Amino acid sequence: MAKPKKLSRNIATAGLIANIFLPGVGTIILGRYDLGAIQLVLALLSIFLSIMAVGIPFFIAVWIWALITGIKALRTAKK
Repeated sequence: MAKPKKLSRNIATAGLIANIFLPGVGTIILGRYDLGAIQLVLALLSIFLSIMAVGIPFFIAVWIWALITGIKALRTAKK
């Protein structure tokens, strides 16, 4: 997987905020399309699985993963 290029602080902030509300969308904004698509699909799948209560911890795990991705991008963003 290729290392993402340096992002501006505004883009990194937008990505983190988007990941707070829907995991994966912010990662896609950050330019990590493959990782963002995986996070988004897993988040949507876990929402569907929440009917059986299995999806709730699964969604929390995906959400934390997306937040970590956004925080890492923000920490490495150009100032």
